[in-house]
Amino acid sequence: MNFTLTQYSQFLRKIKESKLIPITFKEYFSLKNPKNFLIIRHDIDRKPKNALEMAKLEKKYQIKCVYYFRTKKNSLDPKIIKQITKMGHEIGYHYECLSDTNGNVVNAIKLFQKNLEKLRKITNIYTISMHGRPFSKWDNRLIWEKPKNHQLIKNNLKLLGEVYLDINYKDIFYITDSGRNFSNKFNKRDKVNSKIKTSINNFSQLLKVINNKNYPKIIISFHPERWTNNPVKWIIQFLKDQLINISKAIIK
Repeated sequence: MNFTLTQYSQFLRKIKESKLIPITFKEYFSLKNPKNFLIIRHDIDRKPKNALEMAKLEKKYQIKCVYYFRTKKNSLDPKIIKQITKMGHEIGYHYECLSDTNGNVVNAIKLFQKNLEKLRKITNIYTISMHGRPFSKWDNRLIWEKPKNHQLIKNNLKLLGEVYLDINYKDIFYITDSGRNFSNKFNKRDKVNSKIKTSINNFSQLLKVINNKNYPKIIISFHPERWTNNPVKWIIQFLKDQLINISKAIIK
């Protein structure tokens, strides 16, 4: 089965065997366009306990990753955030303020600042990543559309950057498990502008990418809610993902 922790452990072993250098987004912005790297990003939309289990595996293999937490009840868990931080991983803010304020940019920025402060009371926050909210008509990145608003990120809010807007993905191999696959088939907003075309259809192909010398720069986005060894939880999430994908297709 795909999307198991056993499978993810295999993925981490492949990384250790490769020549890729795992870094965080904080390190990426500090290094200023490194030539060889792998960044693993986790979007905690739901089920923070799943994120903790993945963080423990990464700690075992001494691989640092980035965890983006929403500020909703089904994502925000201060105890788990602190545990993941102690393992050496980076924590970021997975924001969705434009959707929460029905497109009101002024109110969205105010809400963003409020939620960012809430997270910073738990741990340090250096980078941010929008939450796609596929059933919302608002693209949350649009709150930074005006240059003066974007400057808030690095100046007033003292952030290193937004991972969709402040990274040039032109020569980066980017892949995500959005839609419970790696082919972007049901992916609505988790996309970047890269000249490298990804044609990953299954997990086995993803493993081959790790050892491919043609891809020295890789960013991968995972959603921990999908990854579990518990058969019952796996089936429930599988059915839920299928229903969501059907709904996306109907809307599209």
